[in-house]
Amino acid sequence: MSEDVVEEQQPQTSGFLNGLEFLTGEDPSAGSFLLVVGMVTCVFIAGFQFLLNPPISTLLTGLVLVISVISFIMGAVLDMLDYFETP
Repeated sequence: MSEDVVEEQQPQTSGFLNGLEFLTGEDPSAGSFLLVVGMVTCVFIAGFQFLLNPPISTLLTGLVLVISVISFIMGAVLDMLDYFETP
C-alpha cells in the first residue's frame, strides 16, 4: 500500500529577512535587533577612536553614527510591519 505523504509548505521568505534572522535568531525581537546594532556601533567607534588619527577617526565615527541611526529607523519600520512578533 502506498502512503500519502503530506509535505508542509513553509512560507517563502526573502533573502533580506533571512539575513535579519541570522542577526536576531529564530524568534526575533526588537530588543535583540537593537542590541546587535548598539554593540556593533560601540565596537566600530572604539576601534576607530583608538586606532586612527583624529581627523580620520572623527569622520569615520560620524559615518558609523549615521549608519546606526539608519539601522534604528529600519528596526522601527520592521517593528511597525510586525516582523518582531511578541509571543
